[in-house]
Amino acid sequence: MKRLGCVIILVHFVLEFECVSNNICPTYDDYYTVKDNPNCWYDFTADSNATEIVIKHGYPLEIHRVVTPDGYILTVFRIPNYNSPNAALRKTPVFLQHGLASTSANFLGKGKDSLAFILADAGYDVWLGNFRGTEYSEGHVNLTVADKRYWDHSMDEIGLLDIPMQLELVAEKTGQRGNIIYIGHSLGTTVGLIYGSWYPHQAKETVKLFILLAPAAYLSNMLSPARFMAPFADQLYRMMDSNDMIRIGSQAEPLRNMIQPFCLESPVLMRRCLDMLNMLYGPKTQMGPDMIPIYFKQLPAGTSLKVTRHAGDMVLNNFRKYDHGINNMKVYGTYLPPIYDVSKIEVPVFIMYAVNDWTCTKRDSLVLYRKLPKKAKVYGIHEITEPNFNHIDFLFGKNVKSLVYDNILALIEKLNQN
Repeated sequence: MKRLGCVIILVHFVLEFECVSNNICPTYDDYYTVKDNPNCWYDFTADSNATEIVIKHGYPLEIHRVVTPDGYILTVFRIPNYNSPNAALRKTPVFLQHGLASTSANFLGKGKDSLAFILADAGYDVWLGNFRGTEYSEGHVNLTVADKRYWDHSMDEIGLLDIPMQLELVAEKTGQRGNIIYIGHSLGTTVGLIYGSWYPHQAKETVKLFILLAPAAYLSNMLSPARFMAPFADQLYRMMDSNDMIRIGSQAEPLRNMIQPFCLESPVLMRRCLDMLNMLYGPKTQMGPDMIPIYFKQLPAGTSLKVTRHAGDMVLNNFRKYDHGINNMKVYGTYLPPIYDVSKIEVPVFIMYAVNDWTCTKRDSLVLYRKLPKKAKVYGIHEITEPNFNHIDFLFGKNVKSLVYDNILALIEKLNQN
């Protein structure tokens, strides 16, 4: 495995004396007078990247980089627990993998109630993955993000190259091969399932448990209006490609420069942007006005348009390799792309879904569960019945700690006792 080394940052107390302005408010109306409004406050998370959030909260941080076989340089963050009183937990690595157009910062966005910090406080060795094309993994040994070839990758490369390389790093650094807990959200579940189904024996030797939050594999029952775009995903991709707009539609910086100023311009636009997001994720959400500046600081975080086009194929009920059309025979030796057969997965799987998630629905979660082999179902499936809880609330919901994270922690602790 190629590595570029790591940077270790140890911070136990961070004291900052700087002039800061309020940037978070409890209601939309409060944002009209945010700077001088006594109801509002300053949250550094809305102004910070992933590394800054970890450091400012007083946690130690390691920054690791690995090079994939095709030259992409991935950044993996680690929140180690050098001083955990429980040696058994200290040795248990938990790997968190983000979703589409996101980064590992999503697992840090709720401050001390974030999943990464909850796990770290419980004594676990927390690793945060960032796959290719995202804001923290834009490097390549030969290409830059300005090169069209840089963005020529789908979910196949993420699941079959990025995930194994990141997990190999964790296994090598911790000496805990076979004991890694994998937690993915949305596309983070997709690439975990790709890895587990295509390399079942390797995955079994590396990962102890897959925890899938809002699993995305079979999406034919999607309720989001995004489903109407799926049949046209190929045409849209070709249009962007022919007009040389692949980078603009893929990289985090140009996307965020267009979206962030608009959505944070006024309380009215903040509300409208959240409403538009909820049309995709589910109309009822726990994410309030206080989370919007943090959300748009972190998203969109970049991903290849080819990945989005691949996701469109999943909405058409195809959990398979990227469809190259007339070139499938040349690439795969078959007219249709090979499927990802989840019945081959040997790692135990625990699924959590929300009944009001419009992207990864209850019906599709149950389809996935039924397709899993019996040996992968030992930990079952968990339903979140809270009416105001959608796809993005797994990361930013007001009560996500009690509804999701406490259940995850209890499961992992039970697993470690066996």
